[in-house]
Amino acid sequence: MKTIVLALCCGAAAAVLAQQAPPGSDAQGRGDQRSQRRRQASWPVVIPGPDSIYSKRCASCHGDAGAGAAAGSILPYVRYHTDKDLAQRIATAHSSALQLTAEEQRALAKDLRGMTGTNPSMATGGYIGVRGGFGATRIEPPTAVPDKPVFTPIQVSLKLADGKSLSGKLMAQTDTDATLLAGNGRFHLLSRQGDVYREKPIAPKADWLDNHGDKTGNRYSRLEQIHAGNVQRLAKAWEFLIPTSARLQATPVVVDGIMYMVGWNEIYALDATTGEQLWNYSEARHDGILGEAGSGANKGATISGDRVFMVTDHAHVLAFNRKTGTKLWDAEIGDYREGYSSTVAPLVVGNLVVTGVSCGEEGCRGLLDAYEMATGKRAWRFYTIPARGDPGSETWIGQALEHGCGTTWVTGSYDPSLDLVYWGTGNPCPDLDGSERNGDNLYTSSVVAVNAKTGNLKWYYQFTPHDTHDWDSTQQMALVDEMWEGQPRKLLLHVDKNGMFYVLDRTNGKFLRATPFASMVTWNSGFDKNGHPVLTQPDILCPTSAVNWTDAAYSPLTKLFYGRVSDNCGVAYAGGGLDPLGAGSRWFGTVNRREPSPATTQRLTEIRAKYPLGPYMRAIDLATGRKVWDYNMGSGRSTGVLATAGNLLFIGGQGGIVALDAKTGENLWHVDVGQNRCDGVCLEASAMTYMVGGKQYLAMTGYGVLIAYSLGEEGRAVPTAGRPRLTAPSSPDELALLPNAPGKEVTVRVCTSCHRAEIWSHSRLSQTAWDEVMRRMMTVRGMTLTANEYETVLDYLSNHLGLKQ
Repeated sequence: MKTIVLALCCGAAAAVLAQQAPPGSDAQGRGDQRSQRRRQASWPVVIPGPDSIYSKRCASCHGDAGAGAAAGSILPYVRYHTDKDLAQRIATAHSSALQLTAEEQRALAKDLRGMTGTNPSMATGGYIGVRGGFGATRIEPPTAVPDKPVFTPIQVSLKLADGKSLSGKLMAQTDTDATLLAGNGRFHLLSRQGDVYREKPIAPKADWLDNHGDKTGNRYSRLEQIHAGNVQRLAKAWEFLIPTSARLQATPVVVDGIMYMVGWNEIYALDATTGEQLWNYSEARHDGILGEAGSGANKGATISGDRVFMVTDHAHVLAFNRKTGTKLWDAEIGDYREGYSSTVAPLVVGNLVVTGVSCGEEGCRGLLDAYEMATGKRAWRFYTIPARGDPGSETWIGQALEHGCGTTWVTGSYDPSLDLVYWGTGNPCPDLDGSERNGDNLYTSSVVAVNAKTGNLKWYYQFTPHDTHDWDSTQQMALVDEMWEGQPRKLLLHVDKNGMFYVLDRTNGKFLRATPFASMVTWNSGFDKNGHPVLTQPDILCPTSAVNWTDAAYSPLTKLFYGRVSDNCGVAYAGGGLDPLGAGSRWFGTVNRREPSPATTQRLTEIRAKYPLGPYMRAIDLATGRKVWDYNMGSGRSTGVLATAGNLLFIGGQGGIVALDAKTGENLWHVDVGQNRCDGVCLEASAMTYMVGGKQYLAMTGYGVLIAYSLGEEGRAVPTAGRPRLTAPSSPDELALLPNAPGKEVTVRVCTSCHRAEIWSHSRLSQTAWDEVMRRMMTVRGMTLTANEYETVLDYLSNHLGLKQ
């Protein structure tokens, strides 16, 4: 009987456990362990004893150490699969021959894991119940802020100043304002003076329903009440503290004067004109989540009708009645104990709510889900990682496919005329080691266009084939309708972590153009006619990571695309490690660091001197793909951007919010609300804008706080706001940082008469843009210069604070 069992075991194992082995790997050997000896394991190799389950049931086929005998090596498969995977594979391959009890299965899994000499937490794919390394605990966000009393809703009947009556539930009330939910489900915003109430108009209004404002993903607002001529009156309108969620990455959403803000497994409904809380919901957090969700990251909510939707850290999507806060349904996307988590703001498409997962270093299988808004029933699922044997799986040669990641952690876009959902996908796993995933690794580091009703793939474009640099392509997919080569065209714009700015035809995925967004790109030498990059093997990799998840924007007024970028370069490295988890619990893999030559080190130093890191807010001309201007973001380095019809951009920085001229990048104004003591991570979200009662507001999160801004009364002093103020002093340190060159003295005298040096010295503009800024100063602000002074200042700014092409 034992002989029969082993024979069957050998045949199945050779066909299943050793499948898809890349040439030269130890999976192709039969008992040859020399390649393993050449690799240094992070964990001790433990060969099972003669009385072990493995030795008795499997060794005669696979060898005493699992490297192969009559059948192939099982070590590569074991290294890249969990104990659950092993049990399922054994049950499938040996259903009639190898019957194991649960206890025997656990013992066999332990034997197999020990033979690989790799991280034992691979048994559960890295999940060990706590964050960090073995025995680490989660660090809670700070809560040391004063508690603000929360109004308890009550049923009331109010007499209004105009003689009318309102009945319903009073949801919030202060000395000057109140919010009432009437029996018909309509919110009424009220002003209050003692017992006298007056209804505040909600219209004219402009809502912000989705993470990016609308489903195009452009982060562009048609609101223009706040513009360059009055932005100096911008000031803080209100703030709402969220001390239980210090790390806030969410963009709030607004409808009919009510705002919804998401934190870490919590959501708040607020009066959007006062910031007063109407209701909130929270639930327990889940230990052991290793990704960003485990530290509180959440991109926000979305609204449709009377419902608001959000995700939780452990990959559930929730639906609420947005008027009352009642939870309507709760659907699990994936099991967090198998690596799944979520931080994405969902996207409503028709009668479905579409959402993704955020486990890009946790070895999950990336996916995109759609749920019926009414019931929470899953309507469809699209896997970004094909199953073995399905189309696309041929681009995964090796054992990494089943845990290939390719996650979907930033909100996508939707074109109703084509009924297509566009969603970016993350990096393949292990991030930095491609030795067990040879090939392009579809559909990672790509954009996928799927049918909104069925989830079926219409087309895809891969930005980085076989990514080994952690280059997610989850950044926005901005949908614009513009002229292209003389013809109207439906375009998709995308700036990628690999440093390129892409233009695609969104009807069919056709590649139209890719130009550098980073100042220097060394990983490709161009693109073929199909849009496939021509790869290089550089000793210096530029960029190492040009962009991340911070939001970009496109303005149809300026025809410019705006995004945050870091001009970073580093010494290239190679994968080839034995362990997909390395010494930690996340799927980064292990890499072989190259020792750079002196010449390479010198060249890297020169590159970094020529292209300072930044980060910058960068403007790109859609027509040419070329850089128009840079603005050094300084303390706002982790924020995205909002573009408005007021020809303004809003970013985080200088302790709060900064307004830039959308055409030139000039810093026009900022409001300092004290968000400058977090080493640049106070501000991790992007600004949004909305209108209630004919008044435009801006809103943006800080460290544990949501802050709204609006125009103050004309002529009123605003102590927390600061334009470039008149006769503002510049510190000696600021002036010392300016390049020493002819014209510096005149430039400092002229420019610091209105602006501190730290304001204008951060800009990086073309000569044309600097010329326009100076002319504006002369016509709008009354600056007077002689012709010689004008030329001297323009020459200094253009040559020493200009763009480096």
